[in-house]
Amino acid sequence: MINQLLKGLVDLIYGTGRVRRKFERDNPIEKVLAADASKGIVTTTNQDIQRGLDWVTSQRAVVLLTDKKIICGKWTIPLDTIATAQLLKINSLFGGGQVLKVQTTDDKNYQFGMQLNPEWTSQQQLPLTLEKGQVKHSAFSIIVRLIAVGYLIYWFYERFIAN
Repeated sequence: MINQLLKGLVDLIYGTGRVRRKFERDNPIEKVLAADASKGIVTTTNQDIQRGLDWVTSQRAVVLLTDKKIICGKWTIPLDTIATAQLLKINSLFGGGQVLKVQTTDDKNYQFGMQLNPEWTSQQQLPLTLEKGQVKHSAFSIIVRLIAVGYLIYWFYERFIAN
């Protein structure tokens, strides 16, 4: 229930339905199999999912899977150039999500973070390896969290104890 509410809210913010309808109108010979609000990054290697600076500066756009390609903002990935594709189910503080990891034949690696959406698992065009994933923390992520906790402790001390 919470996952569906969050997906609906995020799709509303990103305009997922509008982007999907516009693509279908402009490209009537292509079939959209899945569409989601997404944050996407390109990595140099096929690395694990981790919180970090890459995600802070990630491309935010609607990711579309058609019968010919994956499109996300400025990126277009033809399906025939995809070497491997994994869909990792993850859990977070705000409900469930999924990360699509794509490695192309020219060694580009993409990661698309999105809300849970059964369209990705029910489609048959892009062969996916389904896995349960775990999000790791980068050094940047750990430092930011420590600074935030330190500030909260300082604020609590100044507000309630020092006076």
